Amino acid sequence: MKKRCVNIDWLELHAYEPIMTSLNADYFRSKGYHVEEREYGTRVYREMFTILDNHGYGMIEIRRNPASQGLDGIHQFNECHIRLTNRTCYFDNAANLLNDFVTKHEYYNVRISRIDLCLDFSAFDKGDDPAAFIRRYFKHRYAKINQGRIHSHGEDTWSGQEWNSLAWGSKTSPVSTKMYDKTMELYNAKLGTYKKPYIRQAWLLCGLIDDIDQCTLNGEKQRIWRVEFSLTSAVKGWVPIEIDGIAKNYQSLQNTLDVYSSRDRILVMFASLARHYFRFKYYEDGKRKDRCKDKILFVWDDTEVTYKIGRPDTALGTGNKLFEKWNRLFQMLEQYRPLLHNTEEINACNLILNAVKDEVMRSNLINPYDGKELLIIKKMIETRINFPQFSYDVALDYVKTILNIKERVLPKQSTTDDD
Repeated sequence: MKKRCVNIDWLELHAYEPIMTSLNADYFRSKGYHVEEREYGTRVYREMFTILDNHGYGMIEIRRNPASQGLDGIHQFNECHIRLTNRTCYFDNAANLLNDFVTKHEYYNVRISRIDLCLDFSAFDKGDDPAAFIRRYFKHRYAKINQGRIHSHGEDTWSGQEWNSLAWGSKTSPVSTKMYDKTMELYNAKLGTYKKPYIRQAWLLCGLIDDIDQCTLNGEKQRIWRVEFSLTSAVKGWVPIEIDGIAKNYQSLQNTLDVYSSRDRILVMFASLARHYFRFKYYEDGKRKDRCKDKILFVWDDTEVTYKIGRPDTALGTGNKLFEKWNRLFQMLEQYRPLLHNTEEINACNLILNAVKDEVMRSNLINPYDGKELLIIKKMIETRINFPQFSYDVALDYVKTILNIKERVLPKQSTTDDD
């Protein structure tokens, strides 16, 4: 069964620090956290810092110490905003992680100030191509219920208009909706690579792609689209949504961290929002919209399946700027290789290419190997040095035998060894 690639893409809280405790960067350092402070704050807050995990990746961003406070100020002295970093939002337990954090440090009057929920896909459930759907929408084949304001981005070429992003709703709306080409957004044209490997990891786990580097499926480039709802609310615990596109006709949806405690629950919330804010009708001239036929894009049922990353430390990282140099070197070597004719030079070039590719992938992983896997890798290196005639699979079986490892910790290599 197809897995729904549903996620949180933004999660930010408004909260108050305990009256008698200043939860600044030094406080968290005293509790054993790794903290990275920014030299300057924001327009609203004087202080801003990020709490890092054990691998140096940012997890939680805190903005505190309001610039305007006191009797004549706008904010109370202990107000703050707490936000998960984008990468952390893609953890299986993202909302629970943040909930545990604010509970542990006794923040109070906590509410979600903004949360973005997203669903990634290559085609709608009935088979509609998203790009074709947008073209037909702009030709007024379909009309949207709710959110009449539209913002769009695309290209106007000689062969026609191609749209890559659509947004509905105003800045003051509690819910705004976006549909856009996520593959295009992630692509770095200068380097010829894709950003945010943790998002591509989600695509891989859901079967949207089978090559995480090239974003291909069965050798073909994939265009992955995203529908995203952004919820903002000044009311603790609730967000209002319009019913049937009628202003001032509202229904409130619960909007607390426990609502988003798992991907299955996130999907339920996403589906509820989609029924209101991603609803379209076939346009019929002169006919009331409530009497026009629905254009079905997503089909929701009780057997929806979501995906799981597993251990948080197996989630792919943000990539390291240091390794942009490796990416550039990789591209230059690939361009240089076709110019070679000597077999030894070609083999040497392939060896360097494979090494660079391994370094780039390694830089995108937080903690790809546990202790047992590292031991296997060390023994593998020793075995390949002492027994160069062994293939990868033979060496792996040999190492697992001497270490008495029965489970399949590292995968066998399906392709032929090049070394």
